[in-house]
Amino acid sequence: MKRQIVRLVSTATAVGIAALAGVVMTPGSAIAAAATKCSASQHKEFDTIGANLDLYVTLCVHRSSGNDYNSYADISWKDGGGGLSAGMEDLVLNLRLERNDADYRNENINIAGSVNYKDSGSMRVTGARYHSNTTGGWTADGHIAWDIQNDGAGGGTWGLGGSPSI
Repeated sequence: MKRQIVRLVSTATAVGIAALAGVVMTPGSAIAAAATKCSASQHKEFDTIGANLDLYVTLCVHRSSGNDYNSYADISWKDGGGGLSAGMEDLVLNLRLERNDADYRNENINIAGSVNYKDSGSMRVTGARYHSNTTGGWTADGHIAWDIQNDGAGGGTWGLGGSPSI
């Protein structure tokens, strides 16, 4: 009798575990693993009135575990801090979240104040999130529109290389 009870309890436990595993492992709305991919660091030297400003930019695309995507840029500089008289009149980062080269988020962030204020520094500029269950082909891309203060030459655009896709 004891053996039958032990066998029944063991069988019931095994069936319960198998049923639970089936519920837990049943495919449904799978949660994506978080992922981030970044470009290599990109450098440009600007011939400002004072010391030449060296700007470094890395573009990244990020997917959260809940399928929220966003782009961000890690920016650092040295030889800045020239102030408004000798630094950058305009230094605007255009940051885009793209999927297969179509824009999903497009933002312009003025970074001239930070660069003109401090000789060297770094910051992260994060773009707005976009929720999508569509996977593949998501990238960060952008450019920097610039104009050196008091040089009389006008400005330009520095096209940045985008991130690898996730």
